[in-house]
This record gives sequence, structure tokens and C-alpha cells, in this order.
Amino acid sequence: MVKANAGSGIDAKVKEHLSAIFAFFGLQPEISLTTNESVLMIDITTGQDDLFTHGTADPLLALQHLLRIIARREFPDTPITLSLNIGGFQQRQRARLAEIAKDAVNQALATKMAAHLPPMSSYERRLVHLALVDETGVVGESEGEGEERRVVVKPI
Repeated sequence: MVKANAGSGIDAKVKEHLSAIFAFFGLQPEISLTTNESVLMIDITTGQDDLFTHGTADPLLALQHLLRIIARREFPDTPITLSLNIGGFQQRQRARLAEIAKDAVNQALATKMAAHLPPMSSYERRLVHLALVDETGVVGESEGEGEERRVVVKPI
């Protein structure tokens, strides 16, 4: 894990590459870098944040993956973990998925039957499972394969 700081060089390179990527789209982002538990947290505001966060996390996750590849290529001897957040998308997504999880809990408890959520990415399923941790009377399980993998909330 990288502990990014002003002297590491990684943070400067990350900012440089992100600025170049956003410049391609004609944007000049505000980029904030912090380190939280050895993860380089990157918060970006562009004024047109929905270019990367419209509907799903896929574009944001793809950009995060690309950035990770670039950073690992430039710093091959340094394990790098980073998290990219554009326009507060991660906070909105967490809140949305927590609400979906709560609705599924209520449905499962009211009907005494499993509530099947729509297919989700592994990241989204993880957030749902985290939202279910403190719920009593239900258990969440992932079922299905590939793009059809989903969380099922079952009463216990």
C-alpha cells in the first residue's frame, strides 16, 4: 500500500495524469488528494461531474482502473491502492444502495420471503452487504454468475 505524501512523487504524478485526461474533455478539474489507511483518496470536482458518473459507477471505475495502471507502471516497486471520487458520486451511491438495502430488508421481513435485488457490480454488492451488517432478522447473500450476480436478502 502506498502512503502518499508530498515527497512520494506519486501524488504529483497522479494529479498530472488526471489533469491531462480531463484536459482531453476540455475540463480543468479541482483535484484533492488525501491518504486514508494507506489508500490514496482522490476527490475531483469538474463542474461537469456527470460525464463520469451518469447512472452507474462504470466510467468512474474504469478511470480509476486506468489511473491505477498508469501509477503502477511509473512506480513499479510501490504497491498502490487508490480510490477515485468524482463530484461526490461515492457518497450518493452509498446512500442510494443503503436505501435499496433497507427497502429489501423491510420487504423480506414483511413477506417472510427473500428479496432479490437487481444485478450489481461487485463494488455495489459490497456496499449493499455493508449496509446489511447491522440489520437483524435478515442475511444477505450474493447469487448468480457474471453480470447477473445480485444480492438476495433472506429472512432468518
